[in-house]
Amino acid sequence: MKRWLLKRSKIDTSVMARELGIKEAVACVLANRGLGERQCARNFMFGALEDLRDPFLMKDMALAIDLIAQGIKQNKKIAVYGDYDVDGVMSTTILYRTILRCGGDAVYYVPHRQKEGYGLNMKAIDQLAKEGVKVLFTCDNGIAALEETKKAKELGMTVVILDHHEPGFLEVNGEKEDVLPEADAVIDPKQKDCTYPFSMFCAAGIAYKLALALLGAFGIKDVALEKEFLCFGAIATVCDIVDLLDENRILVRRGLKEIPKTTNMGLRVLIEETGIAQKHMGEYHLGFIIGPCINATGRLESGRNAVALFCEEDETKAREIARTLVKLNEERKSLTAQATARAIELIQQEDILKDRVLVLYDEDTHESIAGIVAGKIKERFYRPVIVITGSAEGAKGSGRSIEGYNLFQALFYCKELFIRFGGHAMAAGLSLPKENIPVLREKLNEGCQLTKEQMTPVLRLEKQLFFTEIDLELAKEIQALAPFGKENHAPLFASKGILVDRVDLIGKNKDILRMTLSERKSGVRIAALSFDGYEEMLNLLKELNPQEECDKMMNGGKITQKFDFAYSIEINTYNGSRSVQLMIKDFRLSK
Repeated sequence: MKRWLLKRSKIDTSVMARELGIKEAVACVLANRGLGERQCARNFMFGALEDLRDPFLMKDMALAIDLIAQGIKQNKKIAVYGDYDVDGVMSTTILYRTILRCGGDAVYYVPHRQKEGYGLNMKAIDQLAKEGVKVLFTCDNGIAALEETKKAKELGMTVVILDHHEPGFLEVNGEKEDVLPEADAVIDPKQKDCTYPFSMFCAAGIAYKLALALLGAFGIKDVALEKEFLCFGAIATVCDIVDLLDENRILVRRGLKEIPKTTNMGLRVLIEETGIAQKHMGEYHLGFIIGPCINATGRLESGRNAVALFCEEDETKAREIARTLVKLNEERKSLTAQATARAIELIQQEDILKDRVLVLYDEDTHESIAGIVAGKIKERFYRPVIVITGSAEGAKGSGRSIEGYNLFQALFYCKELFIRFGGHAMAAGLSLPKENIPVLREKLNEGCQLTKEQMTPVLRLEKQLFFTEIDLELAKEIQALAPFGKENHAPLFASKGILVDRVDLIGKNKDILRMTLSERKSGVRIAALSFDGYEEMLNLLKELNPQEECDKMMNGGKITQKFDFAYSIEINTYNGSRSVQLMIKDFRLSK
């Protein structure tokens, strides 16, 4: 069961639709995203790169540019220290190549996931110091590296931190105060003292802004390079699941236009090797095809390989790396399926669902896929999940959360249990002694205030529609609201009292519902598909009809009951013709 919640807005969407020249349903979507003002709505729909804010409005941006520029001019060795996921790879690539383009002496360092874990570590700092690094420039990490930053400073390094994660905090008189590393410059729009109007960037989004500013400081205008960086920023913004609003939306919209024609050799061959070169590029291709291949090398080998791919100019070498990434991703898929099946079996055998926060320990799960498995379990059982596996330093885990439960904050209140941890409200990583796992499970569940209602998945509906409002023009206007993602989900609508004139079972397993829906009052009929509603529909009909009637209805028949449907509106293209098609997300019997 899902909860259906109809979004509410005080804005007069009929006036808004008239002023913007759009359908009222689309005006309703914009209003529900807080874009009731005409200029905000126009920026959302038509925002260009020129609308990105001045990077120097960000706290310590000017200082960081000065420090890096000074390092370049003085020929100091600069290490860009990244991370092994898509955001870390892309931000590392952007900053490393920018420093080289400005004439600097740069190296990049991506920690090994299994051997070193996330973020700065003491051994890596010692190694970089021995190699003569004088400027340590972190990206997608560093905001929590208090001791590591202190060590780098003691070794004579200038330290610049570029991060987007939540800083640690102390509660003083009921107020939260940031606990920040003592770096020479800290760029992170989530720190309280940063007044930049938008804080939901991924690291690569911030790196893109810094790169353009640094190139400008050296009087360099390299349009081709800037477009490559835009592509990298767009990919990371989608894959890191940050809010697809404001500047992030501009980066992704403009990046999607550039990615198919990219001049970056590594990205071009990766697109070719994944078989999407001739596709109309959308957020799906970034988040579910390109991104997982980049992530796979960091999970199963080393994230350095992905950075090397996007820095490689020789096509033969680049294609070899790209093929390795694709192969590793196939291996990752297999490992994930096996680990997810084991986790579900564990939950069912041990009656763990009495816990509101699931803390699962499985020594056989590859630590690099713990986060993916946690995400899949979260989607299935809709509650916060932490999947923990064995590692050299005891145990390592990754967590994924649901709305209403700040995972980072919950872990922060258990920080004495961890060797290290970090993350944000919806996702986190941790390492801890194995014996602390039961204690962690107990403490998280004791402190969890989630209600049964909060642990029921929610469908947030934009508007109730009559079928007379749904046409191809509306579908096109909805498409213009893409890219869709966090905080800009594909709009869902609902219609009540709908008849099912015909049902056919299609697909390899004959479990996809292809329906013709009709609205009695208007007589309008619309095609619809449901990919996961077969069992639910069958069970509903069995409760209300004899078996023989059910069989007829589910095989080309008409259903006698009326339904309420929740759906997205899409365009179906077949043999050159286009028509509206509803993608059913949920349904229930009409009251």
